[in-house]
Amino acid sequence: NLVMCSSQVQMVQLNAQPVTAQVVFERKEYNTTNQMEKLCACIWSFGLYPCVLCKEQKLVLEPEEAVLTTKDLCSTNVSRRPYGELGSVDKGSSCGCCVSVTSQLGPISPGFNCEEELVNEIVEELKARMKTRGDTGSIQRAEQQIDMLNKLQADVSNMGTKLDAILAHLNIASPPPSPPDAIERM
Repeated sequence: NLVMCSSQVQMVQLNAQPVTAQVVFERKEYNTTNQMEKLCACIWSFGLYPCVLCKEQKLVLEPEEAVLTTKDLCSTNVSRRPYGELGSVDKGSSCGCCVSVTSQLGPISPGFNCEEELVNEIVEELKARMKTRGDTGSIQRAEQQIDMLNKLQADVSNMGTKLDAILAHLNIASPPPSPPDAIERM
């Protein structure tokens, strides 16, 4: 938080509060393969559809986005979403015991759909990342920047007042204020 004056090569330390450190999230991977879907496909298709039987799903939470990869023998689908675009992330339930994660990535039902601990962990992790990286996080960072600018303005005004007092004490006339620079708009 240093300011460099253009008329003099001098650095002045401002009285600003330290900025809160930006949260850095670790990369996390979850095996979200729906084993129940594979079991049902095996029973109902008599094992004739190997694409469904070899289906695997993996959720990777990177620092800035969530990546859901679904693979089978026939295809690979990758869905990437920044945390701000996940929409609502919730825990879904059906039949009283089956749980899943619902979001813009699509439904995620790991294991035999009874993995409540894993589903809760994924929901909590996604919500935490959305809060700091999504729209709410952007608004909070903008508010922090506005606070910093207000403090900077107050400090500069205070320095101007002190400079005027020094100039008056030394019987030096204050230079006329310079007009603000015009901002060109395109």
